[in-house]
Amino acid sequence: MSTPVRNGSVFAAFAALLLVGTLAWHLPLMLWDHIDLVPMFEAWQARALAESGFWRIHDDSHLHVAAYAVLLATTALSGGQPWLDCLASLFLLLIQCWILVRIARDGLGDGFNGIWAVALLFVAFHPGHLVNLQWGWQVAVFISTLGAVVAIGMLTRPRLGMSANLLAVACATVGVLGFSNTLAVFPIAIVLVALHPVIDAKRKAALVLPWIVACAGLSWWLASGRQGGAPAMPDADAFVLYVLNYLGAGVSRLATALAPVWAVLALATAAWTAVRHWHRKLLPWLALMLFAVGCAILTALGRAAEFGPDHAFVTRYVSFSSLFWFGWIGLMLAGWRDSAQAWRRWVRPLLSVLLVFVSANGIHMVKQAQQIHQRANDYAAHIRAHYPNVDGEVMAAAYGWRAELAHERLGALQARGFAPFSGSDEREH
Repeated sequence: MSTPVRNGSVFAAFAALLLVGTLAWHLPLMLWDHIDLVPMFEAWQARALAESGFWRIHDDSHLHVAAYAVLLATTALSGGQPWLDCLASLFLLLIQCWILVRIARDGLGDGFNGIWAVALLFVAFHPGHLVNLQWGWQVAVFISTLGAVVAIGMLTRPRLGMSANLLAVACATVGVLGFSNTLAVFPIAIVLVALHPVIDAKRKAALVLPWIVACAGLSWWLASGRQGGAPAMPDADAFVLYVLNYLGAGVSRLATALAPVWAVLALATAAWTAVRHWHRKLLPWLALMLFAVGCAILTALGRAAEFGPDHAFVTRYVSFSSLFWFGWIGLMLAGWRDSAQAWRRWVRPLLSVLLVFVSANGIHMVKQAQQIHQRANDYAAHIRAHYPNVDGEVMAAAYGWRAELAHERLGALQARGFAPFSGSDEREH
């Protein structure tokens, strides 16, 4: 009975650290894409939300309907102070981590203890999440990953009924309405249902049908809502390198040249483990890995041709790629702990080296979060002091191509007394 208590204490400690980091380094104003919420909020207050961009694809990339709903509520409740947006993201991440712990306990049993339990918890609570937690807009990311994790967790339980299946479909659908990458979980879900050992073929067909319908409907919504047409297809080499960089950045964003090496090594050893030690208990770990691979593929299709393979090192993607490494560590533990010779000879040393990389990556990304927070404070102070005569370079740094639109929208925030013009953020900074 001591192991769950010990792991519970570690869970609480990691959660507390993320809470402190989130509150300390949250961005004190609506930056970058977040400023696009302003016309939606104004439309909502005027009872004309449907006439705004609420239901439309954002920047021809993602559906953010679920994220908009959360942000509209937190903005209203907080009086326009972004810290509540960030706490909403943290709340979703904590639920996700709790489900991941359940998956680990079910999959590893007594093996979920000691240093390897701490390692899995560290990856689940990876400090790299801070770059998304500190920016309220990124609640979309945590809606997305939580939807996928809930679906995987439910579909890999020993029993699966229609009610649980429909709940999993609903969670995955909401995930897509946060960030479209969650579409990657739909084919995985269909495979998980097909492989379920205690359901006959007729019932499997009934369970698969809602997944197919939901995936088709969401794909149609995304395809029909795009204004600029499909993005250009990347070259094969750029596409593959982008995917490998995306996955490897979860552990090696400092040493970028090693990122694709780590990704190839993880994919190869995962395939070998699945073949050599196949068991149903490997499915959740493989599903988590495959979801991250699917996210990498979808992102590469949309970004690799325009921005190149190095774009995969964008910090916000770590919340997706961390699920790949959580799944890989769990897979290695589930597949090799009973093979004493192989465990001592290569699996344990490999995992130990990985943890060094994961820790270094975490420290690096904490520093990045701190630097982003400081820059955001500078932007907020300048805008508060000089609006409407804000320096053009500051506006360009804070809002990119949205600078002109953002200038007008800042006026709406000032009129309502929202950050950065008044409230707790002004008093603090």
